[in-house]
Amino acid sequence: MARWPKEKLLKHGPELPMEERFRRYQHNIRTIRASGCAVPTTALVDSLEPAVIELWFADSAFRIDRINRAIRGLAQLPDDDAAKGEPR
Repeated sequence: MARWPKEKLLKHGPELPMEERFRRYQHNIRTIRASGCAVPTTALVDSLEPAVIELWFADSAFRIDRINRAIRGLAQLPDDDAAKGEPR
């Protein structure tokens, strides 16, 4: 049975230069494939092509920003009780 290789995966966050992020991401895809596990396409793009990986990074950054803006907007909405004029 395939075992997820979590201890062999490298972080590939935005604090790293893009070239290093690509190298680490490619390492992770190869490691996941070698372990016999499927690459979870809901979390990663199953590709070794830098252009595809870069697009995935950009899409992920956009999605995170969109979610954060929605959270900030929701946090500024009044509570339901406050909207009805009822005391808390």
